[in-house]
Amino acid sequence: MNTKNILVPFGKDSVDLKPLYHSFALAKRIRGKVFIIFFKSKHPDMHRSPAIEEACLEMVHSAREEGVSVSFHIAHDRFEHELIDFIKSEHIDLIVMGSKDDVMEAITKEIRPKVSVQIIQVEGKQDINFFE
Repeated sequence: MNTKNILVPFGKDSVDLKPLYHSFALAKRIRGKVFIIFFKSKHPDMHRSPAIEEACLEMVHSAREEGVSVSFHIAHDRFEHELIDFIKSEHIDLIVMGSKDDVMEAITKEIRPKVSVQIIQVEGKQDINFFE
C-alpha cells in the first residue's frame, strides 16, 4: 500500500486548526503522512500572529508522539508557485483546508488546473466538503 500524502496549507490569514485535526486523524487511520506548509511574507508587517503557528507546532509535536508522520515547511512570497512545486515534488494526494480561509481558497482554485490532487474543506469535526 502506498503512503497517502496529505497537505494542510496555511495562508497568511489562516486562523483555523480544524483542517490539521482532521488531517492528523485521517493520517493515523490510513498510515499517511501530513505535510504542513505555512505562508509567511518576507515583509515583517505581513506576518500572521505567532499564536497560530505556535499552536500548530504543539499539535505537530503531539501528533508525532502518537506516531503520525508530520513534516512542517515555510513558504515565502511566491506561494502559488511554491505550493505547486511542493505538491508535485512530495506527491501530495489530498489537500485539507479550512472553509473560512478565503485567501487559501482563491489560491487553491488558481492552482487546481495545474495539479492532480483531491481537495477538501473542513468546517467542523464532522463537516467536510469536497472542493469544486
